[in-house]
Amino acid sequence: MPTAALDGLDLHYAERGSGPVLLLVPGIPAIASDWAPLAERLSGSRRAIAYDNRGSGRSSVTPGPYSTASLAADAVALLDHLGIERADVFGMSLGGMIAQEMALGWPDRVDRLVLGCTHCGVSHSAPMPRETGRAFAMETEDWGARMRALAPFAFAREVDPVLLERFIEKKTRDVQDPEGYRAQIAAVLSHDTHERLPGIVHPTVILTGDEDQVIPAASSDVLHERIDDSLLYVIRGAGHLFFMERLRETVRALETYVPA
Repeated sequence: MPTAALDGLDLHYAERGSGPVLLLVPGIPAIASDWAPLAERLSGSRRAIAYDNRGSGRSSVTPGPYSTASLAADAVALLDHLGIERADVFGMSLGGMIAQEMALGWPDRVDRLVLGCTHCGVSHSAPMPRETGRAFAMETEDWGARMRALAPFAFAREVDPVLLERFIEKKTRDVQDPEGYRAQIAAVLSHDTHERLPGIVHPTVILTGDEDQVIPAASSDVLHERIDDSLLYVIRGAGHLFFMERLRETVRALETYVPA
């Protein structure tokens, strides 16, 4: 898969399909390949581009701290590298924070915005459940152990056990550099767009699972209230990674509210 050689940074990305561009921005510890099932379903009508954020996957690990604004600059640099002037942008979790910064800092590069299971700043959002916070903060050099601790919180409590086990197997292989992981966590903790959200003028769809155990669905209410004319779509019985648990419904929501 290709890598974009940017200024002091190699950014790995993957493309599927042709048509209007949909940039898929991952969270933590997600990488481009986590988007594959969704990107494949959309590739009949869209050019879906997913990538590994700085500090993860096959992209460069640079010294921290990172910020969501600097990670948004990376995304814009990738668009420049690919010769893309404007794109629809779908960000999940940390990716949703990056997408907010793209819309605010580079408004002419974004057509429509999809914010998935994300927030506008820790102090303006529903608190992460204590058990989830402990899993994210656990001190271990064993990446597999970290993934086994985190994975159950990525989905609804009644997740399909087969889906959960496949997810654990994949993410155990997707080892992330500890420095990149810590730098991305720092970007989430410092993110704050609450006061600037009314400046987002793009058509915006906010997606969340009502059983999100990482960024509770109430955090999406804040985004909805602060972004004028935004649409809030709640996927019932789904957790943080709703696009994996409820793939068909996610595709249907995108095709309905962000049509190609």
